[in-house]
Amino acid sequence: MERNAAVDSIDKGVGKFAAEASIIVDDEVPLFDIADYPREQHKLIRECNRRIEEANGKYRIAKFREDMFAKGMKAGMYFCTFDREENMLSFEFNEETRQMLGYDGLEDLPNEFDSWVKTLVPEERDAVVKLFWDSVRIHRELPDITHATYRMQKKDGSIIWVTGAGRFIRRPDDGSLEIYMGCYRDITAQQELEEYLKIIEAIGKVFNFSMFIDVRDMSYRMISTNEYVEAAPKDPNAIKFLKNNVDSSVAESFRKNLHKWLDKDKIIKAVEEHGSSTMEFYSESAHRWYEGIFMVGDRNEDGSLAHIVYGCMDTTDAKLQNLAQQKKISEIEMEVYTDSLSQIRNRRFLDEKLIYEPCKAVVMADIDLFKEVNDTAGHQGGDEAIKKVASLLEQSVRKDDVVLRYGGDEFMMVFFDISREDLEHKLSYIRSEIKKIVIENSPEVKISMSFGAALGTELVNNLIGVADKALYESKKTRDTYTVIEI
Repeated sequence: MERNAAVDSIDKGVGKFAAEASIIVDDEVPLFDIADYPREQHKLIRECNRRIEEANGKYRIAKFREDMFAKGMKAGMYFCTFDREENMLSFEFNEETRQMLGYDGLEDLPNEFDSWVKTLVPEERDAVVKLFWDSVRIHRELPDITHATYRMQKKDGSIIWVTGAGRFIRRPDDGSLEIYMGCYRDITAQQELEEYLKIIEAIGKVFNFSMFIDVRDMSYRMISTNEYVEAAPKDPNAIKFLKNNVDSSVAESFRKNLHKWLDKDKIIKAVEEHGSSTMEFYSESAHRWYEGIFMVGDRNEDGSLAHIVYGCMDTTDAKLQNLAQQKKISEIEMEVYTDSLSQIRNRRFLDEKLIYEPCKAVVMADIDLFKEVNDTAGHQGGDEAIKKVASLLEQSVRKDDVVLRYGGDEFMMVFFDISREDLEHKLSYIRSEIKKIVIENSPEVKISMSFGAALGTELVNNLIGVADKALYESKKTRDTYTVIEI
Protein backbone atom coordinates (compact mmCIF):
# COMPACT_ATOMS: atom_id res chain seq x y z
CA MET A 1 0.00 0.00 0.00
CA GLU A 2 1.28 3.48 -0.78
CA ARG A 3 1.68 5.73 2.20
CA ASN A 4 -0.65 8.43 0.87
CA ALA A 5 -3.38 5.81 0.47
CA ALA A 6 -2.81 4.67 4.04
CA VAL A 7 -3.07 8.23 5.32
CA ASP A 8 -6.31 8.66 3.40
CA SER A 9 -7.59 5.39 4.87
CA ILE A 10 -6.86 6.56 8.41
CA ASP A 11 -8.55 9.91 7.81
CA LYS A 12 -11.69 8.19 6.54
CA GLY A 13 -11.57 5.17 8.83
CA VAL A 14 -13.87 3.92 11.56
CA GLY A 15 -13.83 5.79 14.86
CA LYS A 16 -11.95 8.92 15.85
CA PHE A 17 -8.22 8.85 15.18
CA ALA A 18 -5.66 11.33 16.51
CA ALA A 19 -1.95 11.43 17.34
CA GLU A 20 0.43 13.22 19.71
CA ALA A 21 4.12 13.20 20.64
CA SER A 22 5.30 11.07 23.55
CA ILE A 23 7.94 11.60 26.20
CA ILE A 24 11.55 11.24 25.05
CA VAL A 25 13.57 8.40 26.58
CA ASP A 26 17.19 9.50 26.15
CA ASP A 27 18.97 7.98 29.16
CA GLU A 28 19.51 4.44 27.84
CA VAL A 29 22.84 2.60 27.93
CA PRO A 30 24.57 3.21 24.56
CA LEU A 31 25.63 0.31 22.34
CA PHE A 32 29.31 -0.45 21.66
CA ASP A 33 30.59 0.64 18.25
CA ILE A 34 31.92 -2.62 16.81
CA ALA A 35 34.33 -0.73 14.59
CA ASP A 36 36.30 0.34 17.66
CA TYR A 37 37.29 -3.26 18.46
CA PRO A 38 39.50 -5.90 16.85
CA ARG A 39 37.84 -8.42 14.57
CA GLU A 40 38.41 -11.31 17.02
CA GLN A 41 36.27 -9.45 19.60
CA HIS A 42 33.36 -8.69 17.28
CA LYS A 43 31.37 -11.80 18.34
CA LEU A 44 31.68 -10.80 21.96
CA ILE A 45 30.79 -7.17 21.22
CA ARG A 46 27.69 -8.28 19.26
CA GLU A 47 26.51 -10.39 22.20
CA CYS A 48 27.14 -7.45 24.54
CA ASN A 49 25.11 -5.17 22.26
CA ARG A 50 22.31 -7.75 22.11
CA ARG A 51 22.09 -7.84 25.87
CA ILE A 52 22.31 -4.03 26.15
CA GLU A 53 19.57 -3.67 23.51
CA GLU A 54 17.40 -6.16 25.40
CA ALA A 55 17.97 -4.27 28.64
CA ASN A 56 17.26 -0.93 26.94
CA GLY A 57 14.06 -2.38 25.49
CA LYS A 58 12.85 -3.48 28.92
CA TYR A 59 13.78 -0.10 30.33
CA ARG A 60 11.90 1.76 27.59
CA ILE A 61 8.84 -0.45 28.08
CA ALA A 62 8.88 0.26 31.80
CA LYS A 63 9.15 4.01 31.18
CA PHE A 64 6.42 4.01 28.56
CA ARG A 65 4.09 1.95 30.76
CA GLU A 66 4.72 4.39 33.59
CA ASP A 67 3.99 7.35 31.33
CA MET A 68 0.80 5.83 29.93
CA PHE A 69 -0.51 4.93 33.36
CA ALA A 70 0.30 8.47 34.46
CA LYS A 71 -2.18 9.59 31.81
CA GLY A 72 -4.90 7.67 33.60
CA MET A 73 -5.32 4.96 30.96
CA LYS A 74 -5.23 2.00 33.36
CA ALA A 75 -8.37 0.08 32.42
CA GLY A 76 -6.68 -2.27 29.98
CA MET A 77 -3.48 -2.72 28.01
CA TYR A 78 -2.26 -4.50 24.89
CA PHE A 79 1.36 -5.08 23.91
CA CYS A 80 2.80 -6.31 20.61
CA THR A 81 6.37 -6.66 19.34
CA PHE A 82 7.81 -6.53 15.83
CA ASP A 83 11.03 -7.70 14.15
CA ARG A 84 13.22 -5.32 12.15
CA GLU A 85 11.14 -6.00 9.04
CA GLU A 86 8.11 -4.90 11.11
CA ASN A 87 6.41 -8.27 11.14
CA MET A 88 4.46 -8.89 14.32
CA LEU A 89 6.25 -11.31 16.69
CA SER A 90 3.87 -11.34 19.67
CA PHE A 91 0.63 -9.88 21.02
CA GLU A 92 -0.63 -9.89 24.58
CA PHE A 93 -3.36 -8.44 26.80
CA ASN A 94 -3.09 -7.59 30.48
CA GLU A 95 -5.67 -8.96 32.92
CA GLU A 96 -7.48 -5.60 33.16
CA THR A 97 -8.36 -5.89 29.48
CA ARG A 98 -9.75 -9.40 29.95
CA GLN A 99 -11.80 -8.26 32.91
CA MET A 100 -13.11 -5.24 31.00
CA LEU A 101 -14.27 -7.56 28.20
CA GLY A 102 -15.71 -10.22 30.51
CA TYR A 103 -13.09 -12.95 29.89
CA ASP A 104 -11.59 -15.15 32.60
CA GLY A 105 -7.87 -15.65 32.26
CA LEU A 106 -5.40 -16.47 29.52
CA GLU A 107 -7.18 -19.63 28.33
CA ASP A 108 -10.42 -17.74 27.86
CA LEU A 109 -8.76 -14.97 25.80
CA PRO A 110 -5.29 -16.07 24.61
CA ASN A 111 -2.45 -13.66 23.89
CA GLU A 112 -2.95 -13.64 20.14
CA PHE A 113 -3.66 -10.90 17.61
CA ASP A 114 -6.74 -12.88 16.50
CA SER A 115 -8.04 -12.63 20.06
CA TRP A 116 -8.10 -8.84 19.72
CA VAL A 117 -9.72 -9.12 16.30
CA LYS A 118 -12.58 -11.24 17.64
CA THR A 119 -13.36 -8.63 20.32
CA LEU A 120 -14.22 -6.07 17.63
CA VAL A 121 -17.82 -5.50 16.59
CA PRO A 122 -18.33 -7.78 13.54
CA GLU A 123 -19.66 -5.16 11.14
CA GLU A 124 -16.74 -2.81 11.99
CA ARG A 125 -14.04 -5.46 12.38
CA ASP A 126 -12.41 -5.22 8.94
CA ALA A 127 -12.27 -1.42 9.07
CA VAL A 128 -10.68 -1.30 12.55
CA VAL A 129 -8.09 -3.99 11.70
CA LYS A 130 -7.26 -2.09 8.52
CA LEU A 131 -6.83 1.08 10.60
CA PHE A 132 -4.38 -0.78 12.87
CA TRP A 133 -2.21 -2.03 10.02
CA ASP A 134 -2.35 1.26 8.14
CA SER A 135 -1.06 3.08 11.20
CA VAL A 136 1.75 0.50 11.57
CA ARG A 137 2.78 0.89 7.93
CA ILE A 138 3.12 4.67 8.17
CA HIS A 139 4.23 4.87 11.79
CA ARG A 140 7.35 6.85 10.81
CA GLU A 141 5.08 9.64 9.58
CA LEU A 142 3.10 9.69 12.82
CA PRO A 143 3.97 11.02 16.28
CA ASP A 144 4.67 8.44 18.97
CA ILE A 145 1.18 8.41 20.48
CA THR A 146 -2.07 7.67 18.65
CA HIS A 147 -5.66 7.77 19.89
CA ALA A 148 -8.63 5.83 18.53
CA THR A 149 -12.23 5.48 19.69
CA TYR A 150 -14.27 2.50 18.56
CA ARG A 151 -16.58 -0.28 19.79
CA MET A 152 -15.68 -3.68 21.23
CA GLN A 153 -17.82 -6.73 21.89
CA LYS A 154 -17.66 -8.39 25.30
CA LYS A 155 -17.79 -12.14 25.83
CA ASP A 156 -21.52 -11.96 26.63
CA GLY A 157 -22.20 -10.17 23.33
CA SER A 158 -22.81 -6.72 24.81
CA ILE A 159 -21.15 -3.75 23.14
CA ILE A 160 -18.95 -1.15 24.82
CA TRP A 161 -17.22 1.98 23.57
CA VAL A 162 -13.48 2.22 24.24
CA THR A 163 -10.92 4.90 23.69
CA GLY A 164 -7.37 3.71 23.19
CA ALA A 165 -3.98 5.39 23.41
CA GLY A 166 -1.35 3.54 21.40
CA ARG A 167 2.40 4.16 21.50
CA PHE A 168 4.97 3.38 18.82
CA ILE A 169 8.32 2.38 20.30
CA ARG A 170 10.94 2.58 17.60
CA ARG A 171 14.46 1.20 17.59
CA PRO A 172 17.00 3.99 18.15
CA ASP A 173 19.38 2.89 15.40
CA ASP A 174 17.16 2.50 12.34
CA GLY A 175 13.73 3.81 13.51
CA SER A 176 12.03 0.49 12.82
CA LEU A 177 8.97 -0.41 14.90
CA GLU A 178 10.03 -2.46 17.89
CA ILE A 179 6.96 -2.35 20.10
CA TYR A 180 3.38 -1.12 19.70
CA MET A 181 1.61 -0.89 23.04
CA GLY A 182 -1.49 0.83 24.26
CA CYS A 183 -4.18 1.21 26.84
CA TYR A 184 -7.97 0.96 26.72
CA ARG A 185 -10.55 2.84 28.74
CA ASP A 186 -14.25 1.94 28.73
CA ILE A 187 -16.11 5.16 27.83
CA THR A 188 -19.53 3.62 27.19
CA ALA A 189 -21.20 5.75 29.87
CA GLN A 190 -19.58 8.88 28.45
CA GLN A 191 -20.71 8.00 24.92
CA GLU A 192 -24.22 7.29 26.14
CA LEU A 193 -24.23 10.61 27.98
CA GLU A 194 -23.13 12.42 24.83
CA GLU A 195 -25.85 10.67 22.84
CA TYR A 196 -28.34 11.48 25.57
CA LEU A 197 -27.35 15.14 25.49
CA LYS A 198 -28.00 15.07 21.75
CA ILE A 199 -31.45 13.69 22.50
CA ILE A 200 -32.03 16.42 25.07
CA GLU A 201 -30.97 19.01 22.50
CA ALA A 202 -33.39 17.47 20.00
CA ILE A 203 -36.14 17.61 22.61
CA GLY A 204 -35.54 21.32 22.95
CA LYS A 205 -36.12 21.70 19.21
CA VAL A 206 -39.18 19.46 19.05
CA PHE A 207 -41.02 20.88 22.06
CA ASN A 208 -42.19 24.46 22.35
CA PHE A 209 -41.43 24.24 26.07
CA SER A 210 -39.53 21.45 27.87
CA MET A 211 -37.78 20.71 31.15
CA PHE A 212 -35.53 18.03 32.70
CA ILE A 213 -36.89 17.03 36.12
CA ASP A 214 -35.20 15.25 39.04
CA VAL A 215 -37.81 12.85 40.47
CA ARG A 216 -36.30 13.00 43.97
CA ASP A 217 -37.26 16.59 44.74
CA MET A 218 -38.86 17.69 41.44
CA SER A 219 -36.12 20.25 40.88
CA TYR A 220 -35.55 20.96 37.21
CA ARG A 221 -33.57 22.73 34.54
CA MET A 222 -35.18 24.30 31.51
CA ILE A 223 -34.38 22.80 28.11
CA SER A 224 -36.54 25.15 26.02
CA THR A 225 -39.02 27.86 26.92
CA ASN A 226 -41.35 30.49 25.49
CA GLU A 227 -42.72 33.90 26.43
CA TYR A 228 -45.86 32.51 28.08
CA VAL A 229 -43.87 30.16 30.30
CA GLU A 230 -41.50 32.98 31.23
CA ALA A 231 -44.46 35.08 32.32
CA ALA A 232 -45.69 32.45 34.80
CA PRO A 233 -44.70 32.77 38.49
CA LYS A 234 -41.49 30.81 39.13
CA ASP A 235 -41.18 27.96 41.63
CA PRO A 236 -38.25 25.56 42.30
CA ASN A 237 -40.67 22.61 42.25
CA ALA A 238 -41.51 21.51 38.68
CA ILE A 239 -45.11 20.50 39.47
CA LYS A 240 -45.89 23.79 41.21
CA PHE A 241 -44.26 25.73 38.38
CA LEU A 242 -46.32 23.86 35.78
CA LYS A 243 -49.51 24.55 37.75
CA ASN A 244 -48.59 28.24 37.85
CA ASN A 245 -48.16 28.11 34.09
CA VAL A 246 -51.58 26.47 33.72
CA ASP A 247 -53.26 29.17 35.83
CA SER A 248 -51.61 32.02 33.92
CA SER A 249 -52.02 30.89 30.32
CA VAL A 250 -54.39 27.92 29.84
CA ALA A 251 -58.11 28.25 29.03
CA GLU A 252 -60.17 27.95 32.21
CA SER A 253 -62.14 24.91 31.08
CA PHE A 254 -58.91 22.85 30.99
CA ARG A 255 -57.39 23.98 34.28
CA LYS A 256 -59.20 21.59 36.60
CA ASN A 257 -58.23 18.49 34.62
CA LEU A 258 -54.66 19.71 34.19
CA HIS A 259 -54.29 20.25 37.94
CA LYS A 260 -55.49 16.69 38.52
CA TRP A 261 -53.04 15.41 35.90
CA LEU A 262 -50.11 17.27 37.46
CA ASP A 263 -49.69 14.83 40.34
CA LYS A 264 -46.15 13.53 40.94
CA ASP A 265 -47.11 10.00 42.03
CA LYS A 266 -49.59 9.54 39.17
CA ILE A 267 -47.11 10.86 36.61
CA ILE A 268 -44.29 8.57 37.74
CA LYS A 269 -46.63 5.57 37.83
CA ALA A 270 -47.86 6.29 34.30
CA VAL A 271 -44.34 6.80 32.95
CA GLU A 272 -43.17 3.54 34.57
CA GLU A 273 -46.13 1.55 33.23
CA HIS A 274 -46.63 3.13 29.81
CA GLY A 275 -43.46 5.11 29.08
CA SER A 276 -45.30 8.45 29.02
CA SER A 277 -48.31 10.43 30.23
CA THR A 278 -50.05 13.01 28.01
CA MET A 279 -52.74 15.69 28.23
CA GLU A 280 -54.08 18.08 25.58
CA PHE A 281 -55.06 21.66 26.38
CA TYR A 282 -55.72 25.07 24.83
CA SER A 283 -53.50 28.06 25.67
CA GLU A 284 -55.60 31.18 25.95
CA SER A 285 -52.47 33.37 25.91
CA ALA A 286 -51.03 31.89 22.73
CA HIS A 287 -54.37 31.00 21.09
CA ARG A 288 -52.85 27.61 20.28
CA TRP A 289 -53.50 23.95 21.10
CA TYR A 290 -50.79 21.99 22.90
CA GLU A 291 -50.13 18.48 24.09
CA GLY A 292 -48.16 18.11 27.31
CA ILE A 293 -46.17 14.90 27.77
CA PHE A 294 -44.08 13.39 30.56
CA MET A 295 -41.59 10.68 29.53
CA VAL A 296 -38.50 8.84 30.77
CA GLY A 297 -35.40 10.97 31.21
CA ASP A 298 -32.87 8.52 32.58
CA ARG A 299 -32.64 5.82 35.24
CA ASN A 300 -30.51 4.98 38.26
CA GLU A 301 -28.30 1.88 38.29
CA ASP A 302 -31.11 -0.09 40.00
CA GLY A 303 -33.49 0.75 37.14
CA SER A 304 -35.58 3.29 39.03
CA LEU A 305 -36.41 6.63 37.40
CA ALA A 306 -33.77 9.28 38.05
CA HIS A 307 -35.17 12.01 35.79
CA ILE A 308 -38.26 12.59 33.71
CA VAL A 309 -38.68 14.98 30.80
CA TYR A 310 -41.69 17.25 30.36
CA GLY A 311 -42.38 18.55 26.88
CA CYS A 312 -45.13 20.73 25.47
CA MET A 313 -45.82 20.28 21.75
CA ASP A 314 -47.85 22.66 19.57
CA THR A 315 -50.59 20.59 17.92
CA THR A 316 -52.62 23.44 16.46
CA ASP A 317 -51.70 22.85 12.82
CA ALA A 318 -52.45 19.14 13.12
CA LYS A 319 -55.83 19.90 14.71
CA LEU A 320 -56.68 22.44 12.03
CA GLN A 321 -55.70 19.97 9.36
CA ASN A 322 -57.92 17.35 10.94
CA LEU A 323 -60.73 19.87 11.20
CA ALA A 324 -60.31 20.76 7.54
CA GLN A 325 -60.44 17.09 6.63
CA GLN A 326 -63.57 16.65 8.70
CA LYS A 327 -65.18 19.51 6.85
CA LYS A 328 -64.68 17.71 3.56
CA ILE A 329 -67.68 15.63 4.29
CA SER A 330 -68.64 13.02 1.73
CA GLU A 331 -72.02 13.05 0.02
CA ILE A 332 -73.22 10.37 2.40
CA GLU A 333 -72.08 12.36 5.44
CA MET A 334 -73.65 15.49 3.96
CA GLU A 335 -76.96 13.70 3.87
CA VAL A 336 -76.53 12.38 7.40
CA TYR A 337 -75.61 15.77 8.88
CA THR A 338 -77.95 18.02 6.86
CA ASP A 339 -81.41 19.04 8.04
CA SER A 340 -83.87 18.03 5.30
CA LEU A 341 -86.05 21.13 5.69
CA SER A 342 -83.61 23.99 6.25
CA GLN A 343 -80.66 22.43 4.35
CA ILE A 344 -78.22 23.50 7.06
CA ARG A 345 -76.44 21.28 9.60
CA ASN A 346 -78.64 19.31 11.98
CA ARG A 347 -78.59 18.30 15.65
CA ARG A 348 -76.78 15.04 14.82
CA PHE A 349 -73.85 17.04 13.46
CA LEU A 350 -73.68 18.88 16.78
CA ASP A 351 -73.77 15.69 18.83
CA GLU A 352 -71.25 13.73 16.74
CA LYS A 353 -68.88 16.34 15.31
CA LEU A 354 -69.12 19.67 17.07
CA ILE A 355 -69.93 19.17 20.73
CA TYR A 356 -66.33 18.87 21.98
CA GLU A 357 -64.69 21.38 19.62
CA PRO A 358 -63.20 24.55 21.14
CA CYS A 359 -64.83 27.78 20.06
CA LYS A 360 -65.17 31.42 21.01
CA ALA A 361 -68.96 31.81 21.17
CA VAL A 362 -72.20 29.83 20.98
CA VAL A 363 -75.50 31.53 20.10
CA MET A 364 -78.92 29.96 20.64
CA ALA A 365 -81.82 31.59 18.77
CA ASP A 366 -85.47 30.90 18.04
CA ILE A 367 -88.31 32.53 16.09
CA ASP A 368 -90.57 34.64 18.27
CA LEU A 369 -94.19 33.44 18.61
CA PHE A 370 -93.63 30.73 15.99
CA LYS A 371 -97.00 29.09 16.83
CA GLU A 372 -98.75 32.26 15.68
CA VAL A 373 -96.77 32.15 12.42
CA ASN A 374 -98.02 28.59 11.84
CA ASP A 375 -101.54 29.52 12.81
CA THR A 376 -101.58 32.51 10.43
CA ALA A 377 -99.51 31.30 7.48
CA GLY A 378 -100.15 27.56 7.86
CA HIS A 379 -97.49 24.88 8.20
CA GLN A 380 -96.20 25.59 4.70
CA GLY A 381 -95.74 29.23 5.71
CA GLY A 382 -93.99 28.07 8.90
CA ASP A 383 -91.66 25.83 6.87
CA GLU A 384 -90.93 28.77 4.54
CA ALA A 385 -90.06 30.92 7.55
CA ILE A 386 -87.63 28.26 8.87
CA LYS A 387 -85.96 27.92 5.45
CA LYS A 388 -85.54 31.69 5.00
CA VAL A 389 -84.26 32.19 8.57
CA ALA A 390 -81.75 29.32 8.10
CA SER A 391 -80.54 30.81 4.82
CA LEU A 392 -80.10 34.28 6.36
CA LEU A 393 -78.22 32.91 9.38
CA GLU A 394 -75.84 30.86 7.25
CA GLN A 395 -75.13 33.81 4.95
CA SER A 396 -74.36 36.00 7.96
CA VAL A 397 -71.46 33.94 9.34
CA ARG A 398 -68.01 33.12 8.05
CA LYS A 399 -67.34 29.91 6.14
CA ASP A 400 -65.50 28.37 9.10
CA ASP A 401 -68.35 29.10 11.54
CA VAL A 402 -71.32 26.77 11.89
CA VAL A 403 -75.10 27.30 11.76
CA LEU A 404 -77.41 24.39 12.55
CA ARG A 405 -81.03 23.69 13.24
CA TYR A 406 -81.21 22.71 16.90
CA GLY A 407 -84.83 21.58 16.66
CA GLY A 408 -88.23 23.02 15.68
CA ASP A 409 -87.79 26.76 15.23
CA GLU A 410 -84.60 26.88 17.33
CA PHE A 411 -81.17 27.44 15.77
CA MET A 412 -77.56 27.44 16.95
CA MET A 413 -74.57 29.41 15.70
CA VAL A 414 -70.99 28.51 16.66
CA PHE A 415 -68.23 31.10 16.19
CA PHE A 416 -64.60 29.94 16.31
CA ASP A 417 -62.97 33.37 16.45
CA ILE A 418 -64.97 36.48 17.30
CA SER A 419 -64.74 39.41 19.72
CA ARG A 420 -67.63 40.66 21.85
CA GLU A 421 -67.90 43.82 19.78
CA ASP A 422 -68.08 41.87 16.51
CA LEU A 423 -70.55 39.38 17.99
CA GLU A 424 -72.93 42.10 19.15
CA HIS A 425 -72.63 43.86 15.81
CA LYS A 426 -73.45 40.61 13.98
CA LEU A 427 -76.45 39.80 16.20
CA SER A 428 -77.80 43.33 15.77
CA TYR A 429 -77.43 43.00 11.99
CA ILE A 430 -79.15 39.58 11.87
CA ARG A 431 -81.96 40.81 14.12
CA SER A 432 -82.73 43.69 11.75
CA GLU A 433 -82.45 41.52 8.61
CA ILE A 434 -84.81 38.87 10.04
CA LYS A 435 -87.58 41.49 10.14
CA LYS A 436 -87.27 41.90 6.35
CA ILE A 437 -88.30 38.30 5.70
CA VAL A 438 -91.60 38.05 3.83
CA ILE A 439 -93.75 34.90 3.75
CA GLU A 440 -94.90 34.55 0.13
CA ASN A 441 -98.63 33.93 0.65
CA SER A 442 -98.88 35.71 4.00
CA PRO A 443 -97.09 39.09 3.68
CA GLU A 444 -98.86 40.33 6.79
CA VAL A 445 -96.91 37.87 9.00
CA LYS A 446 -94.02 39.57 10.72
CA ILE A 447 -90.94 37.54 11.68
CA SER A 448 -88.59 38.36 14.56
CA MET A 449 -86.05 36.37 16.59
CA SER A 450 -84.51 36.32 20.06
CA PHE A 451 -80.82 35.47 20.61
CA GLY A 452 -78.81 34.26 23.59
CA ALA A 453 -75.02 34.22 23.33
CA ALA A 454 -72.28 32.68 25.49
CA LEU A 455 -68.84 34.22 24.86
CA GLY A 456 -65.55 32.68 25.99
CA THR A 457 -62.85 30.25 24.83
CA GLU A 458 -64.45 26.91 25.71
CA LEU A 459 -65.73 23.68 24.28
CA VAL A 460 -69.07 24.02 22.50
CA ASN A 461 -70.58 21.66 25.06
CA ASN A 462 -69.59 23.99 27.91
CA LEU A 463 -71.22 27.05 26.31
CA ILE A 464 -74.64 25.64 25.34
CA GLY A 465 -76.13 25.90 28.83
CA VAL A 466 -74.94 29.49 29.23
CA ALA A 467 -76.35 30.41 25.81
CA ASP A 468 -79.72 28.88 26.80
CA LYS A 469 -79.79 31.10 29.90
CA ALA A 470 -79.04 34.14 27.77
CA LEU A 471 -81.82 33.17 25.35
CA TYR A 472 -84.25 32.81 28.26
CA GLU A 473 -83.48 36.41 29.25
CA SER A 474 -84.07 37.64 25.68
CA LYS A 475 -87.40 35.80 25.41
CA LYS A 476 -88.73 37.89 28.28
CA THR A 477 -88.95 40.87 25.89
CA ARG A 478 -88.41 39.13 22.47
CA ASP A 479 -86.77 40.59 19.37
CA THR A 480 -83.45 41.21 21.16
CA TYR A 481 -80.18 39.57 22.10
CA THR A 482 -78.35 38.90 25.39
CA VAL A 483 -74.62 38.16 25.68
CA ILE A 484 -73.13 36.46 28.72
CA GLU A 485 -69.33 36.50 28.82
CA ILE A 486 -67.45 33.85 30.80
